[in-house]
Parts: sequence; C-alpha cells; structure tokens
Amino acid sequence: MKVLFAVWEIDPLFKVGGLGDIARSLPDVLLKKGIDVRIAIPYYKVLKLSKLKRMKVALGKVRYAGIDESYEIYTINHPTTNVPIYFFKNHTYIDAVKSADMFAFFNKALVSSVQNNLLSWKPDVIHCNDHHTGYIPLLVKHLDLPVKTIYTIHNLAHQGITNSVVIDKLGIDKKKFRLQEWEIKSRQLNAMLEGIVHADVVTTVSPTYAKEIMMERFGMGLDEVLRGREGKVFGILNGIDLNHNLKLHLENVWYPYLPEKAIGSEFAAHLKDWEECKIKNKAYLQKKLGLKVTDKLPLFAFIGRLDPEQKGMDILHRMFRRINIERLQFVLLGTGSQAWEERFQWLSTFYPDSVSCIFNFDSSLANQIYASADFLLVPSKFEPCGLIQMLGLFFGTIPIANKTGGLVDTIIDGKNGFFFHKYTSLAMEKTVKKAICIWNKDKKRYKEMVISALQSDFSWEKSANEYIAVYDKLVSGQI
Repeated sequence: MKVLFAVWEIDPLFKVGGLGDIARSLPDVLLKKGIDVRIAIPYYKVLKLSKLKRMKVALGKVRYAGIDESYEIYTINHPTTNVPIYFFKNHTYIDAVKSADMFAFFNKALVSSVQNNLLSWKPDVIHCNDHHTGYIPLLVKHLDLPVKTIYTIHNLAHQGITNSVVIDKLGIDKKKFRLQEWEIKSRQLNAMLEGIVHADVVTTVSPTYAKEIMMERFGMGLDEVLRGREGKVFGILNGIDLNHNLKLHLENVWYPYLPEKAIGSEFAAHLKDWEECKIKNKAYLQKKLGLKVTDKLPLFAFIGRLDPEQKGMDILHRMFRRINIERLQFVLLGTGSQAWEERFQWLSTFYPDSVSCIFNFDSSLANQIYASADFLLVPSKFEPCGLIQMLGLFFGTIPIANKTGGLVDTIIDGKNGFFFHKYTSLAMEKTVKKAICIWNKDKKRYKEMVISALQSDFSWEKSANEYIAVYDKLVSGQI
C-alpha cells in the first residue's frame, strides 16, 4: 500500500499547530506497520534543508493562471522518523506566500507530479489534510487519475475561503465540475468544501466530532454537504506521540509510569508512587511561579490558546470571577488577544498566592503544569479531538470538560474525568465545586480516578490501524 500524505506543516521543520504533530507521528506509525507512506509539503522560503542533505528529484511544469509555471521537487527523510518527505518549490507562488494561490498551486503541482510520474513512485491513496490540500480530490477527479483520495477534517472552522477565480487558475472545467450554488452567488471558493465533496472518503479526528459536524450547530455552514456524504464520513481518534513529546520536555518532572509507558526519564517512578510525584511536582511548580507552597489546596490548570470562539475563555473567566478562589489555586499557560490576557492578569494581580498566568507557550513548563495540577480545565465550546486532555490523563491530572467532540471519546465521566453538560459558567462552576469536594472529602474516589487516568492509552497504534483499514477498503472498492 502506497500513501502520499499531503499537509501544509510538519514538526519540527515547519510547525504552526497540532497538524504538525500529526504529520510527524501518524506517518511514522504507518511506516512501521508496513505502509509505504511519503509526505508532501510546500517548500517554504523559511525552510533551510541544506543541512539535512536535501536531494532534487524532479523538475516539473504545470499550467496555473494561464501560464506554464515550473516547480522543483526535493526530498529528504524526516529527521526523527525517517519517513520520506517531498518538498514542492516554486518562486512565483510558494516563495511569495500568496496565501490562496500558494496552496492552490501546491495542490496542482502535487497532482501533476503524480500524473506525470515525477516521483518515480505512484501512490494508491493521497491522504489530504484540511483546507490547504482541499483542491487535490477535485483535481484528481478532474484528470480522472487512478488514485483514491481521503480528506481529513482537523478543524471545520478553518475553511480556506477565497475568490472563485482560483477555480479558473486551476484550469477546472466548470461545465464538468459545477461549484456549489452558494459559491456561485458569493463568488467565493471554499477549499474545505471542495475537499469534502470530491474526496472518495472523508474522515475527522474523533468519532463524536464526525457526528457533530452533521448538525447545524457544529457544521459551520457545511452540515448539509456533510449529511449528503453520510456513509462516507468516518471519525478516527487522534493519538499522542508520548515518546517524542515527553522525552524532549520532561525537565524537573517526576512521572509515575506503567512498564509499557516507560519513557526512560531519570525522574520517572513506579505507578504506586504517583502521590509522591504529584506532591513533588506541585511544590516545585508553586515555588517556581510564586504561589503559596501548600498541599492543602487543589491546583487547577488551563493550557492552550486564549480563544473565546473555541476554547471557552468567556465561561472560564466568568466562573473565576464568581468562585471562591481561596479554596483553590489556578495556573494558566497560553497566548491570545491582549484583551483576554489583561482579564486573566487581573486575577493573578488580586490573588498572587492563588493564581499565576503565563502568556507564552513553553513545552517544558506545560509538562510541569500537567504533572503538578490536580485538575485540568477544558471548557471548549467545540473540540474536534483535543490534545491537552490526553496529556492531562497521561500525567494523572483529572480533566473537567464541556461534553463535546473528541473530549467525549477520551474522557469517561466520573471515572477518569468530569463533564459539565451545558456550555455555561454556572454548569462549569458546579462541576468544579464537585471536584473540589471529592478532592477534599473523598480521597479514595479521587485516587481511583487518578489511577484510571494514568492507565489511559492514547497511542497512535489504534488510530493507525483504523486508517489502514480505510485505505484497504478504498483501494479494494469496498467504500
């Protein structure tokens, strides 16, 4: 099975968000399972590949915006996983970073390279990821290529909407492939929509999110189109690459591990020692951040973007303005708009012994917080999959989350975490108070929840097997 994994970012070469982690981790596991997987990505001007012994494999030409444009393809093996990566270079569009044109051109160049066998390797499946690769399924269909396409939605909120003139630049026959009616009226082209409509199969990053995006409330205007593809939309939960993420960022963290989770850290202890680890980590963090050093108060944490549209900053802030902060401690790590940073800074100014806010992102500090906190707050309005709750569980930190998306597929209410069932500050506050009560008065139950959390398994193994099953069914014509 040959799979070309098309993305716009990959860790550590060019990483912007969570997709960069996935692009590193999932192909790595697929390769180990016998899939001949290779990655395709634009060759951004900021990339410096000379030290990685890049090799030029092809020079191609493709017609874009009525002009024959040349492009070069370079290859290296990923520096940590050894998966081959193809970089598509072009001075006019990719070097200039002209947003919509850059990704549209990358999509056409990639499909052209497959059509003309420039890679000297032909994929059975092109695995597209988010709107940056949304035109690939359309182009494959337009050229009638003998290759299957799978399109993965990582976040439906980001759709890559641009002027519909891009369809002409791509050279698509409008008579054969009509735009959606609303695209014609608005003279806009939606790359996410094109990927959904034309791919052979659509996947999302969790089973619950796959169901939610069929609903108007979560569909971001595309729910009707997604319902039209029912039976071709599947949810496959993301994994986390513990070996990569944690071995790099476990400074001053004591972690209780199970044998199968052993990470080789000098700070690791056995599972039975988790309480000692939590106490050590908490005292270290409290001292580092200037909080009152005590094991008599539960420590709550929020790690992530200060994004009110998705991450629930509005209800989180309202809750902390009401709740008795002297009953707990709170640490926030993240970045966002200045307005939201100022609102949370107010809390730490008035409660310096109880609240600490750090407005940047530091992976080592993030892991110290995961390992130190008793509870992790995840008030997302929607969450395609979610990473922080999985990392929290790995460290034995109980998530308190809004019941949505991938959170539903990773948290078991009352066993390894808590849900609040309405997206309101009052519902969240009620659940936080319940958690405080259990932490203070029912240590037996709290300890059972921590053990359950520590035993959670979110490796990429299961996810990779599910993707392989989809690839097999696609190629064999079963779906």
